[in-house]
Amino acid sequence: MKNIVKTIIVCAICFHSNNLSAQLNEYLNSEKSRISNANQIENEIKSFIADNSNNYQLSQEITNELIEHLRLEEEFTNEELQNAIANAKVVELRKLFFIQNPDKKESYFARAIPETMQQDCVNGDFESGTAGYSFWSDPHPQPASGEAFFLSCATPTVLSASNVVTPVVNNWNGTVTYIDQSSPGFQQFDPVLAGLGVNVPTLYSGGGKKCIKLNNQQGYGSSDQTTVSRYFPNINQATIDFNFSLVMDNKPAHGQPIQPFFRARAYDQFNNIVDEFCIIANPDNCLFNVIYVNDRRRVLYTGWICARLNVGEILNQPGRIEFTVSDCQPSAHFGTVYIDNICGTVCANPQLGALNIDPANINCPDLIGNTPIQVCGTYQPPVNASLSTMTLDITQNGTVIGTINAPSQLTATTFCFTVLPSMFGANPNGDFEFQIDANFNVRCPAGNFYYTVSDNSSNIGPDVTFINCCQPILTLVSPADDINNLAATPLKEKERSNWIKAANIVSVGDNLLGNGVVYHAENYVELNPGFEALLGSQFAAYPEGCTANYVYRPSSQSATVIEPTEVDETVNLIRLTKDFAIVPNPSSSIIEIIMNDAKFNRVSVTTIDGKVVDEKNTEKTEKTQMDVSRYANGIYIINVTSDDGKLYTKKLIKN
Repeated sequence: MKNIVKTIIVCAICFHSNNLSAQLNEYLNSEKSRISNANQIENEIKSFIADNSNNYQLSQEITNELIEHLRLEEEFTNEELQNAIANAKVVELRKLFFIQNPDKKESYFARAIPETMQQDCVNGDFESGTAGYSFWSDPHPQPASGEAFFLSCATPTVLSASNVVTPVVNNWNGTVTYIDQSSPGFQQFDPVLAGLGVNVPTLYSGGGKKCIKLNNQQGYGSSDQTTVSRYFPNINQATIDFNFSLVMDNKPAHGQPIQPFFRARAYDQFNNIVDEFCIIANPDNCLFNVIYVNDRRRVLYTGWICARLNVGEILNQPGRIEFTVSDCQPSAHFGTVYIDNICGTVCANPQLGALNIDPANINCPDLIGNTPIQVCGTYQPPVNASLSTMTLDITQNGTVIGTINAPSQLTATTFCFTVLPSMFGANPNGDFEFQIDANFNVRCPAGNFYYTVSDNSSNIGPDVTFINCCQPILTLVSPADDINNLAATPLKEKERSNWIKAANIVSVGDNLLGNGVVYHAENYVELNPGFEALLGSQFAAYPEGCTANYVYRPSSQSATVIEPTEVDETVNLIRLTKDFAIVPNPSSSIIEIIMNDAKFNRVSVTTIDGKVVDEKNTEKTEKTQMDVSRYANGIYIINVTSDDGKLYTKKLIKN
């Protein structure tokens, strides 16, 4: 009988393994098909841009602003200016393509990995293509970006319907390059560095034959910020380690706030940042090697680095990771990064260091006895760095309400802070977080350089809460206690040491999944006549004492993917007619007359009743400018004579 049972178990294991393998193959094949469709669409976009390039002109206002912006930031040649204008026009035409073809967007968004695979590192090394990953790039055309857009490491980025991109294989000018050693065009070493006499491999030596490169190494026209993201239906390990290699331009005249940067982030399922680090191009940081190209330019590079994101606080929950690299704010100096082995490697010594606070859910600490709270965790210094200071801040709604300047216990890898409940104030109310900041110093050729490694919370939700503080009973009635499902946490999370009796209504705002409304009590939660959870709301009730562990427990949790954000797109283009365009119109000063697919040699301006007020003969040209500032306000007729003798007319509004 035992042998039979063993045989059944073995067969069950084989069946499960085969089933997972089949699911994986189905998923990878589906993603390959999606990516293939996206590549076909990229060809359509190229054709669209080629077909429409002569049909559209950048608005004169944008062109003038671009020129003025570059003059303020850079020295540039006329050829570089024309390239910048052409690049900005390509960006606008790409936006126009997706506005006219909204159905084409779907092929750019990665589908979720089946939940049964959990966080198994399927394709973490890109050896099976880019299945599971979403890519997008914000090509902020100058000067539309400017300082209002560029916030250095805090610069936002959101996947939208028109900024999605798909990788191109071994195309070193691509926004996202899929590097494949076995495909044509592969380069063993980074081409920019190789041109400067330095060989840095494009593939990690301990990895496979493929990786991803974000951003190209060009400049002018747009400050590109490119991102790759991946969603996990269930985080089942405490860290996500990965390898990366940076190559960045650095202009001495630029201040640090506008230099290129590389940012790595981990998010929880509600888009809260769990862990992050950011590296700004800085020659004083001995993470970088420096090539002095000339007195106006330096190129910085790192070689391959092993780094870590701590995700222990979202174990057994959904989450995602995101990597972003950006050019400098004025756009002429690039930032690019090679990435490989995402969650497919383990850093023995994370080069940038790591810090993680042990999970803590503390409900109503002992204010009467002032019983100390131990806030502990682990850390690893950055390579060749030594710990300088470590502090703990108690924060509420982002405001620091108390600070401890040194741990009570400290070893080479662990720390503990002793926190007295009195530090939360005389009558604390609401939620509080612990934030640990560790400063490390490392001796660089330029002098001491300081790294800061932080963790701003010990877990999802508050680290310490003073809400209700475990009263014995609670009665909820309608309408006084009706709750919107998207209400503030204190309103929708209830716990008691004895019971909760509910006769209220739970409603929903916009059907977005939040933590859900949660009631739990030690003995029972009773739903009485009058209680109602309306369609679309999320509600859970279960017996549990005062643990401050508010877990929304839906009947089933399905995987989701990053959905594109619909944003209002402004396309800064003017469609050229078959005759000519007047830019701008209306105008109070200078106008530009632009003819499409033809040349002209004469322009005249008449009043609405035919009186000639201005005329101009020119060499055969496609465009010319006229000053209308001296005209009285009103409507005028612009007459253009083409080189083949045809006459074209348009109205001009002078204001």
